[in-house]
Amino acid sequence: MNDDLFRPTITAAPVAAGDPPWRPSSIVYPAFFGGPLAVAVLGVLNARRLSLGVNQQLAVAAAGLAAVAARLAMTALLGQTQARILGTVFGLLVWGVVSTTQKKAFRAYEYGNGEPASLFGPGLAAVIGCGLLENILIAVVVD
Repeated sequence: MNDDLFRPTITAAPVAAGDPPWRPSSIVYPAFFGGPLAVAVLGVLNARRLSLGVNQQLAVAAAGLAAVAARLAMTALLGQTQARILGTVFGLLVWGVVSTTQKKAFRAYEYGNGEPASLFGPGLAAVIGCGLLENILIAVVVD
């Protein structure tokens, strides 16, 4: 019987032969603690691991750059005391873009019996490295 009812709606997407992807839902932790730059870097790397197109990668990168610029502008307006809270807020906004662009591809990866990679080491490195870079950028630009 050739009925569309019995055709699977989620098909296994081809994933790069390299490293397995991270869970997009796990990237929320570096977003919360590291800010928009950390989540943008991890989001672009994860998009490459999921073999997503250039448009999805550019969407994550553009959201990250826009959030860093917005964080700099808001920190200049509100002062240094609000910089940490603004980093968390803008990091979570960028994570929303990452989650939106990668959720479907990661679900297809999981349905193909794929196991996600651990985000602990790369997440910690992104939080520390990108967090320091953002704070140095804030100190240079705002002050």
